[in-house]
Amino acid sequence: MNKTYYEILGLKSDCSIAEIKKAYREKIVSTHPDKSRDLIQNVDGQLTVDDIQEAYKTLGNEQLRLQYDKQILEGHKKRGYHNSGDGLDEYSLDKFFFSAATMEYSMDCPRCHSKDGFHFSEEALEEHAEEKPCGFQVLSQCSACSLWLKVNFDVAEE
Repeated sequence: MNKTYYEILGLKSDCSIAEIKKAYREKIVSTHPDKSRDLIQNVDGQLTVDDIQEAYKTLGNEQLRLQYDKQILEGHKKRGYHNSGDGLDEYSLDKFFFSAATMEYSMDCPRCHSKDGFHFSEEALEEHAEEKPCGFQVLSQCSACSLWLKVNFDVAEE
């Protein structure tokens, strides 16, 4: 089964514990063979009682839920997806290494781990940055894979 626990229970990832409990009760009653009038419901890859119980066990426990959410996020990042809506991860320029000798910023790619997969000079920042309400932003692609990042930064007043 490729559904997330949230999808199994029919919930959004920002749901409350009360919503999890309510969804669990509804799903378990509608799926349980002793409670459901429609016994054909669980044929051909439909949810089972075990799927629903496993989802509830994880999402109903705050610590397990935090671990699960981290796993989902890391899985998305490895595949180049992020839940920001546009599919691009955002990084602060502070996370990049700055070389005073070359006046360039660099960072290893978080997906393919290519050394200095992201790198650009201060001139490139000035030329390609877009002003945003909270500073500036530049889009950058890894030199070794197809991952794109949004890099956010502020310009320090001298």
